[in-house]
Amino acid sequence: MTVALDLPTLAVRARGLSSKLFPRAELEEMAGAGSPEALARELERRGRLFEPVSSPPTVAAIESAVRHSAAHLLRILSVWTGPHGALEVFYAEEDRRSLRALFRGALQAAPSEARLAGLLPTPWLPERALTTLARQPTPARLAAQLVLLHHPEAARLSTLAAKAQPVLLDLERALVQGLAERTLAAARAGDRNLCAVVRARIDVCNMQMALAFTAGPHDVEPATLFTAGGEALPRRAFLDACSATSAAAASDRLVHLLAGTALEAPARVAGADPVRLEAAALDHALTWQRRVARIDPLGSAPLVSFLLRLQAQSADLRRLAWGASLGAPPALLRAGLVTPWT
Repeated sequence: MTVALDLPTLAVRARGLSSKLFPRAELEEMAGAGSPEALARELERRGRLFEPVSSPPTVAAIESAVRHSAAHLLRILSVWTGPHGALEVFYAEEDRRSLRALFRGALQAAPSEARLAGLLPTPWLPERALTTLARQPTPARLAAQLVLLHHPEAARLSTLAAKAQPVLLDLERALVQGLAERTLAAARAGDRNLCAVVRARIDVCNMQMALAFTAGPHDVEPATLFTAGGEALPRRAFLDACSATSAAAASDRLVHLLAGTALEAPARVAGADPVRLEAAALDHALTWQRRVARIDPLGSAPLVSFLLRLQAQSADLRRLAWGASLGAPPALLRAGLVTPWT
């Protein structure tokens, strides 16, 4: 039974759920695990996952336990929130991340376990659906499964995926446009902070699209890649970045165009790498929401902060698992952690 609570009560509940997440200090300690087996033992000892790592304790087994634990926390939160705007925004973003990874995996014929790496389940894409989608051999078959699931992005993606040679940039553009529609609609039911979060997220997606467009050959008009709804990067600035002759040059233009805005620092840190931009934007959002939560402790910021920390924890534990498997130096793993010190 869902009992929708008011925002101040949700803020208190979100702070309580945050205690179930791994603090930065524990993640730093686990960076020295040295192997997936040792990391699995550390996870078991600390007792913060709601599902034990299955045997043998491979990277995939660790990621599965992390994914199930995140789903458990989200189910608890959804019972309290009902269709709250912040949770709907989070689900829309996770759907976009999942579908982007799944379509990329299908195009590259990657193993199904690799396609699931780092994904979090949502009501539209629960664990079973993600597993089924990850097994589809082609983008067209993947899109057909989305139709069967009645996913809101199914119609938008089916035509693009049915092409003889689907283009990842076209699929990503459609996913960003779907994200904007869903999150802008959800934000209208939220407070000012949630609206700002959504606008910043759309800006980051447009920044990533500009970097992807300038990184390689393309036969699409850059104006069609822009998604309205952001604030810091208007259409004219986006087209300016897309007119650069390389991703590195586009990155330099983005830093200049975003000077004086909150997204200047993530753009500068990320350089020409869209993946680094994702991590830098998450780090910025976490810092920003902690600051807002101190100013307005009964608004949406505590709830948004919890959801961002859950996303960061998933990324960090995946990094630790792969780092342990590959024998990466602990100092390198610690330097890449996104979960903030609290």
